[in-house]
Amino acid sequence: MSTPPAQPPAGGPSNKFNVSPPSPQHVNNASRPIALNRPPAAVGTPSTAFHRALLAQMRASSHPIRYCMAMCGLGFLASMVLLVILANVGNPALFLLRRDAWKEQHGHIKGAAWDVWLSYFHQISPNWKGHAVETFQQYLRFNLIGMFDQLGNISKDMSSTMHSQYKEVMEYDLAAFGLLIRNKKIFAGLAALAHLPLTKVALYTQSGLFLTAAGNLVKQFYDIYLSYDGTLNDLELKMNDLRGVFYEAGRRALGPRDELHLSPHVGNPAYWTPITEETP
Repeated sequence: MSTPPAQPPAGGPSNKFNVSPPSPQHVNNASRPIALNRPPAAVGTPSTAFHRALLAQMRASSHPIRYCMAMCGLGFLASMVLLVILANVGNPALFLLRRDAWKEQHGHIKGAAWDVWLSYFHQISPNWKGHAVETFQQYLRFNLIGMFDQLGNISKDMSSTMHSQYKEVMEYDLAAFGLLIRNKKIFAGLAALAHLPLTKVALYTQSGLFLTAAGNLVKQFYDIYLSYDGTLNDLELKMNDLRGVFYEAGRRALGPRDELHLSPHVGNPAYWTPITEETP
């Protein structure tokens, strides 16, 4: 906080601390509203090389599975199941970067809160008294610090949620990859023995095992999806609470709240009384 030399009130004692009251725009958070309508942008461009290579390998592995199941008359069912499995393969790097972006924002918020708090107690409280000082103290204690806490909590929750989703996407990708690779080898071996009478029975058996495993994998994915959909819904409700704190009627279009309700002449020296040895 910059503190240019101040002029003491007319007729008052000299200000030996050479500290001036901060201008309203440095204290009133309404001058710099915090955007709450979207999460912080992920830092940098996520590398998709691993994701693309994994997806290409899985698509290649699906061809012998689809071919062999078509020999059993299950080609359409196999195509639909494989389509669902491949469509749900995600890029875990996207969630990892968002986790780090929210974590970084949490650090900025906590640091800013301490900067404001310490600036008041180091620069204003020891050097000034009067109506303006009391107003700022009440605002810091009962409004601004609480708003910083709410922002910190939502950033922490979002970072934790993004980490959990990164973990779940990675685990699903590896599980789907393993399922297709294992069955590709088995079906390829059965295709090489297609001329034998018992091969079709083996194909039916393996097709049933594959469909069971694939169905369990898809069900597991959608159970996780619904769980995180509920988690993100709760976080959205917390975001709505934050909008109500920062914006009039919780709508950004109506502008930020001005909780201080200070006079535009707050910088007038009459609002400030410097503390000196004569006026403890």
